[in-house]
Amino acid sequence: MGIKLKNKFIYICLCALSIFAAAFSVLSACDIVKNYSYIEHKTYFDTDEFGREVYSYCQNLSNFYVYYKDYNNKFGENKASKEDINGLKLFYEDKLKSAQAEIENKYNNYIQESERVSYKDKLIDEKNKKLEEVRKENTKSDEELKKEVASRYDKDYEAIKKSVQNRNDIKYYIKNTKTNEIYHNLTGQDTIQEYIQKESLFTIEFPLKRAENKKLLNINSIFKSFSWEGYIMIPKQSASNNYIIENYNYYNSVRSRLIKEMLIGVASLITALLILVGIKKDENLKINFTKQIKSSYKKLPMDVNILIFCIYTAIMLGYMLKLSFFYKPLGVKHFIKFTIVSIYVAYVIFSIKVFIKLMKNKKELLNKWNESLSCRLIDVAKRSFIAKDLKLQILLSTIITTILALFTIILVMISHNIMLGAIIGLAYIILILRIMFKKIDYLNEILKGTEEIASGNLNYVIKEKEESHLSKIAHNINNIKSGYKKSLQSQIKSERLKSELITNVSHDLKTPLTSIINYINLLKKEGLSEDEIKGYIGVLDRKSERLKVLIEDLFEASKMSSGSVELNIEKVDVAALLEQSIAELDEKIKKASLTLRVKYSNKHIYANLDGKKTWRVFENLINNIIKYSAPNTRVYINLMEEDNKILIVMKNISSYEMDFDAEEIFERFKRGDKSRNTEGSGLGLAIAKSIVELQGGKLNIEIDGDLFKAIVQFDQAKP
Repeated sequence: MGIKLKNKFIYICLCALSIFAAAFSVLSACDIVKNYSYIEHKTYFDTDEFGREVYSYCQNLSNFYVYYKDYNNKFGENKASKEDINGLKLFYEDKLKSAQAEIENKYNNYIQESERVSYKDKLIDEKNKKLEEVRKENTKSDEELKKEVASRYDKDYEAIKKSVQNRNDIKYYIKNTKTNEIYHNLTGQDTIQEYIQKESLFTIEFPLKRAENKKLLNINSIFKSFSWEGYIMIPKQSASNNYIIENYNYYNSVRSRLIKEMLIGVASLITALLILVGIKKDENLKINFTKQIKSSYKKLPMDVNILIFCIYTAIMLGYMLKLSFFYKPLGVKHFIKFTIVSIYVAYVIFSIKVFIKLMKNKKELLNKWNESLSCRLIDVAKRSFIAKDLKLQILLSTIITTILALFTIILVMISHNIMLGAIIGLAYIILILRIMFKKIDYLNEILKGTEEIASGNLNYVIKEKEESHLSKIAHNINNIKSGYKKSLQSQIKSERLKSELITNVSHDLKTPLTSIINYINLLKKEGLSEDEIKGYIGVLDRKSERLKVLIEDLFEASKMSSGSVELNIEKVDVAALLEQSIAELDEKIKKASLTLRVKYSNKHIYANLDGKKTWRVFENLINNIIKYSAPNTRVYINLMEEDNKILIVMKNISSYEMDFDAEEIFERFKRGDKSRNTEGSGLGLAIAKSIVELQGGKLNIEIDGDLFKAIVQFDQAKP
């Protein structure tokens, strides 16, 4: 007991450790996905954020040194262009129109709703006052417009100047190749190359030779458009509040953290997998304490479990991608978040384990699918599809009834005539009842018919009326009755044939056996002459051979019907095989006073057959002809080729009346000669048919009066 408890404790601890390790790897993976941009680029200077910052700064440089160059001469109060003034004037005009329209709409609604004349006058005066105020605010003289344009330029210029001159986290050294002017914000006596070597953390030389950052290409376009060349530099040290250096340091710290997380996450995942594999392989730790959980899990339908898994996973992915876990200082929140993720990881591991077991057991997987809600819904849909017309009829009837009821209610409300609504409702009810009673009467007819059929009257036919579902039911019942009747007739026939089979087998085995017993008793008597003894032994020999043939044929027929026969298929000359069979039985044919006419369409016709078994087919068919043909008649055997088929047709005139079904002759121990005076087991044709069919051929019998025709068909072998 103590060992079990110890194993259980170790098992629980190892499971918890593997889950926590896996949860940590999941958290690190989510953090890496969320901050992938920090790993995507090697340094902060490769990021789009840095490119946007430098691009914005270079735009300010181009405005400061090109657009606002000689600002006091270009953009003073008296230098405002007509385009600027007209543009500002149009701005105020549009603003005035919008404000006036808003006031008009507002006060006009109040004025229309007001009933007192004095209050209307007051609202009109207030509206006019507002319109005057708006007009004054948005009406400017040319001088006022000039001053406002100049003021706007001043504000824009001062903002750009401040951005260029007061920013210390970006240094620039630019030369205008057309005017040879130099623009820079460097301090000290060092040359540009010395400054780059000593003070610059990162330097970009323009025009660019190559660039992967699209923002740097935009900066390159600025330099080219103004015929500039030079350097944009990020100094190693600068004044406080250095935005770029702060971003650079933060980027490096996050990147370093993510690389560590990646390594620790991979190590945690490997650890979790090793523990889980170790637990599975160690027989001493196989203590299943999750039986109740598994039992509850398996009770739910498979598709419900999959749906829960997908929803839970979607929620947890959203939670983990927004989660901030890798930060200091550690606290209770970290433990709570880690526990939430660990529970999800345990659920995933458990679900995957159950899923793998289910995939290995195909039978259980099929059972779970059959029990699922989706499978049930599919079955319902299939059943609905079968009765689709009926459901449509019910739906249509419901819609018509609802529409008629609404129409009647509206009609009564409009005309205020309740009697009219009552008449319409009563007429509709009478119509519905008539249709229902008609259907019920037909249903009663079907029920009566089923009772008749169930009582044994298989000749009773249920009337099939107009096209409807009830008519289909009647049709199906009639078909079931016909099928049952045929099946019953077939069963009766089978019982009759079985009875005949037993009788025939008993008769054919008993006859030679009785003879053998009688002659053995005769041999036991004393005083028999040598001739008598020889005669008795001869009879015994013939009867025992007869009994041997019967038993051998019986065994062979049994083997053929069970299919446990090995065939040696090879390319056989069917013409030669048939000729050999005829030659071996030639003496018997002559003794039976038969004239044989053989016709070959080709001297060599080949098929893929078992030669010995096929020879047995020909032997049985020819023996059948010898036994049952009328003496002094002709027998015709034709070998033909037809549509890649080989046909062997044997025709003879029967010595007895053939008043039986052609198919019955293939039954075991069935003979056409019902007197059973001829030699034979009654198994010849049954054996022949089985051999032919095992080789992919066909054996058919045709009877026309006294003419008996056997037709054997095989597939012709390719040359």
